[in-house]
Amino acid sequence: MRFTNENGESMILADNLTLKELLDMGVSISVSEETDPDQQIWLAEPESES
Repeated sequence: MRFTNENGESMILADNLTLKELLDMGVSISVSEETDPDQQIWLAEPESES
């Protein structure tokens, strides 16, 4: 999987990670159209630890 952060930097993560595992690692996930990145389709953020 290739992920791009808000600064446009990309990184490759293992292909076998699930979205839940990424959230558990503290990664916020936003899905958007490549043609319109400002239009969020789905957003998930890790639960904050209290």
